[in-house]
Amino acid sequence: MSPKKRKRRKPGRPDTAQASAPAQDQAPDTTAPKANISRTPVVVTDPPDRRITALWVALTLLWLLGTPLALANLLFSFMDLQDTLLQAAPDAQPPPESVDAIGNALIWVLLLALLVPAASAVAALFLKRRIAAIGFTAAFAVSAVPLLWAMPPAELWDALTTHLFG
Repeated sequence: MSPKKRKRRKPGRPDTAQASAPAQDQAPDTTAPKANISRTPVVVTDPPDRRITALWVALTLLWLLGTPLALANLLFSFMDLQDTLLQAAPDAQPPPESVDAIGNALIWVLLLALLVPAASAVAALFLKRRIAAIGFTAAFAVSAVPLLWAMPPAELWDALTTHLFG
């Protein structure tokens, strides 16, 4: 290098300069500032348990697939009752098998549309899974609002008590 360029260079910083190893007969230099080095370990969180993730997936699929299938079962049971009533005499009573089938289909709708997302939201809150709790609460609202709008809770309760207790 030319002498002009050598003079332009800044001198090296004292903390980055390589220190020579102290000789055996020399005492170590205690006047040099020591860097504050933190030796605390970094905490890496474990990934969520796969069994809990599988539980959320299973409950979501149960709600997503079970609710429409239960509604279809209710619809087909009601259509069978209508067909039976059209073929019978005008003032005939509906057959008890058809009424029981509609009651059972209604119970399945209530279990899959309301109980599965509500229980899943409670379980998510208990397991401290906030995103899952929000998702299952939204699923409960998506299921409950149209269902309770189509059939008010008082009528729903009367239908259930009539089916279950005679």
